[in-house]
Amino acid sequence: MMIGGHAILSKRWTTAALGWLGVIAIVLLAATAARAESPSIERVRTDLERFIAERVDAEPSAIELPELRAFDFDVSRAPGELRTELSTRSAMPFHGRVAITVALFVGDQLVKRAVVSPYVRLSDRVVITARALRKGDVIAQGDLAYSDRDRAESPGDAVRDLEAMVGLRAKRALAGDQLLREGDFEPMPVVERGDRVMLVLQSGALMIQATGQAKERGAAGDWIRVVNLDSKRELTGRVDRDGRVHVAF
Repeated sequence: MMIGGHAILSKRWTTAALGWLGVIAIVLLAATAARAESPSIERVRTDLERFIAERVDAEPSAIELPELRAFDFDVSRAPGELRTELSTRSAMPFHGRVAITVALFVGDQLVKRAVVSPYVRLSDRVVITARALRKGDVIAQGDLAYSDRDRAESPGDAVRDLEAMVGLRAKRALAGDQLLREGDFEPMPVVERGDRVMLVLQSGALMIQATGQAKERGAAGDWIRVVNLDSKRELTGRVDRDGRVHVAF
């Protein structure tokens, strides 16, 4: 009985295993069928990828094509060579979602025309915060980091040069891992509004110095309004690194 029992048990396991093998075979066949494309779909896919690659200004990190089942055509129904005609009104160079009109021909016969919307993903190296920053924080190199983002999601004024940001001051509070924009920072001012400043009036070899008061904040290189405290006259001058304001006669 023990032998018979073992024989029965073995038979049961064999039946179950065959059942599972049948399921696996069906799954594999389905996966193979999903991967296999008709010649017409394969032609549309190849031509789309080439069309897109010719209209980007950088190597795409990914070209995401939608399903192309609409272009599945039994080529035995019409003689002739498969070819496509592609056109677009999307702005170039491509990035993000684009719209492409695809016309599929077999010989001279148009068999399908449709608009497809691929997504062109381009890697964009931008600068982000490595930690949260408060308004007024002076930026050190360790406060920032580079990150690769999708160019379609990056604003035109995104910061892409980390070194250029070091030494600037945050104009507002910024969260960690936040993409930075050029307007988020300002140069450190060397003159604050209300400061007493040295006014420098120079013409050739002649130089006159006077005491003034700044009417607005300014970093080195900025033009600001100042008042000559002797004449009470308001002037405009350019701030130098030492905080002096160079004004014209």
